[in-house]
Amino acid sequence: MKVIISIPFLIAICILASNCKPKVNCISSGGGKGGTGIIHITPTHGNYYIDSCMIYIKYGSLNEPGDGIYDDSQKCVLIDTLPVVTFDSLKPGLYYFYGNGYHVGFSPPYVKGAANYTMCTDHEVSLYLPTDPYNP
Repeated sequence: MKVIISIPFLIAICILASNCKPKVNCISSGGGKGGTGIIHITPTHGNYYIDSCMIYIKYGSLNEPGDGIYDDSQKCVLIDTLPVVTFDSLKPGLYYFYGNGYHVGFSPPYVKGAANYTMCTDHEVSLYLPTDPYNP
């Protein structure tokens, strides 16, 4: 028995096969230094920016580290009146951020907050880190 495959049927099979690519899983990559990704963090409290804040980063996690040890940290610097911390040379993966600082307009003046981010491709992103007042 002879099987005849039509050209349109063959083209359709080729198109379908080329679209079957495995999905990229950015969670398995872990994150950390060694890429070209950049994350800018700006701490906020309501409608206010927190200019006196220290930001800590944990690579490969969306949660606070159990041992309290972070991989890197930086103090906010003002860029055009906007407090910013920039973490660069990052690979795609998981990132957890924690910040603490103070703002003289609040009572109590001390604030802290946390956020996480999943980076699936090397790119540049700006994020806000929401904070809440606390008593040390």
